[in-house]
Amino acid sequence: MMNFCPRRRGRPSCQQAALSREQIIERAFLAFAELGYEQVSLRSLANHCGISDSLLHHHFGSKQQLWQEAADTYIAPLMATLTTNLEALAANDRPAQALRQNLPQSLKNMVSKPAALAFIFREGDLNNERSEYLRQRYMRPYLQRLDILFNQAVAEGDFRPIPPAARHVLIMGFLRSMVIPAHLQDELAPHLINPEQTNALIDDIAQLLLHGFSQSSPPLLGATTHD
Repeated sequence: MMNFCPRRRGRPSCQQAALSREQIIERAFLAFAELGYEQVSLRSLANHCGISDSLLHHHFGSKQQLWQEAADTYIAPLMATLTTNLEALAANDRPAQALRQNLPQSLKNMVSKPAALAFIFREGDLNNERSEYLRQRYMRPYLQRLDILFNQAVAEGDFRPIPPAARHVLIMGFLRSMVIPAHLQDELAPHLINPEQTNALIDDIAQLLLHGFSQSSPPLLGATTHD
């Protein structure tokens, strides 16, 4: 389980030492990832960070604003890196080859940041202002660029037409399955404890997905149109 106010031997606790703005945002990010937005109050967060809740209000305005700063601080650079890497590959390779290289690495980058995944899916599973903020600002730009490359690969005959929704469900569904509480990982997902096993699993999943996208795979039983 993530601890958004860790104690270290020989060092003052959050209650004993004032934190910088960046450290407060980090604590808030981890708290939202672990507990969810509704279970985090500014008062409890202020208490863990050794400041008054009035001071927290003064610097961040509201819990919603603090949540948004946490998203902009930690989710924005992650998704920007994924999109930039995809663009770089697309500039030098055929679309299908760019996707074959990018998908495994993108999945590994996401899985290597469990707090970010938990933060995204805590809200992504809901239908509210925060989930829409994450989708519109961070998730859709990457998925839309992925769709453009996929459609180009279809046009070049490398991939078969698969509805975007099906691709998104497969990719996001896999990432969602990796958000497992730490106290259950030993029993349900021991592969997440060993980075080499995790990477091997991701390579296998990516290959299965890409094989399914391939033109040589058996036809889908359902719809085959794409947008």
